[in-house]
Amino acid sequence: MSERRRSAGVFLAALSALSLLVLTGCTSTTSSSTATAVTPAAADVLSASASAMAAVTSAAFTLTVDGSLPAVPVQKAQGTLNSTGDAKGTASLVELGQLVEVEFVLVGGDLYVKGPTGGFAKVPAALAGQVYDPSVTLNPATGVAKVLSSVQNPVVTGSDAGSWLVSGTVPAAVVGALVPGITTDVSAVFTIGMTGAQLTAATFTLNGDDGKPATVTVTLSDINQPVSISPPG
Repeated sequence: MSERRRSAGVFLAALSALSLLVLTGCTSTTSSSTATAVTPAAADVLSASASAMAAVTSAAFTLTVDGSLPAVPVQKAQGTLNSTGDAKGTASLVELGQLVEVEFVLVGGDLYVKGPTGGFAKVPAALAGQVYDPSVTLNPATGVAKVLSSVQNPVVTGSDAGSWLVSGTVPAAVVGALVPGITTDVSAVFTIGMTGAQLTAATFTLNGDDGKPATVTVTLSDINQPVSISPPG
């Protein structure tokens, strides 16, 4: 009986040692496979993105207003643009209380607009600056690069699909150049690629006239893809 007990004891000890080895091996493997990226400083992310966007030559863009912002004439816009200031696309504008859909072409400093009826008409390019001027978007001195370099109190709030999410405050004078009609400092969230540091979205939040939060979102895609913009025929 004593010999049998001794054999059982040896077996249990061996089994315990084997279990410990297996457990230790599994723990080590799990630990090494769950490493996560180190969150960078928000200021560094914004600085890298400002430099990257200052070098962008073309992009597709959208602008969307969600909420009550009568001071912002454009409610929605989309199209393509380049860094020389040329742009084309469509926009929804509020005129005399009515929402008007227009097509536009801005090329060589000339602005052409087509309303719901009729063809394109050439109008003073200065009008774009009063309503919405997409040509400033890729201008390093007035566009998204300027916005990124002007963010105050930035914080990395998380990540999403290979991009960092950075929040902060943008001064009124800076964001107002990008979106005419904004006259107050605004809180903003920027979506910036972890690779390449390019900005793909910026959402600005401010108080709407109805007392509820309102947002203006600018998105950029097809960055540095060929764009052809010419006067309408």
